[in-house]
Amino acid sequence: MEFKASLMKLKYSLMEFKASLMKLKYSLMEFQASLMKLKYSLMEFQASLMEFKYSLMEFKASLMKFKYSLMEFQASLMELKYSFASYTYRLS
Repeated sequence: MEFKASLMKLKYSLMEFKASLMKLKYSLMEFQASLMKLKYSLMEFQASLMEFKYSLMEFKASLMKFKYSLMEFQASLMELKYSFASYTYRLS
């Protein structure tokens, strides 16, 4: 009788151990899912940073075009100034 009771206790302990292992497995799966979500979020963040970098590059290109336009305008003003000086010189 005692032996049978000991076997039953052992069987119960093994079942509890198996349940603990199942809980551990479930927890590990949840942790893995969390890591995958984190990885996905980091990839989205990286993509956002790349889009921001591209936008900054486009902005820089626009500024350079504007600078070039200002330089052309300055050159036109200098040509106008030269033409005006040459015109006033001819008048005198």
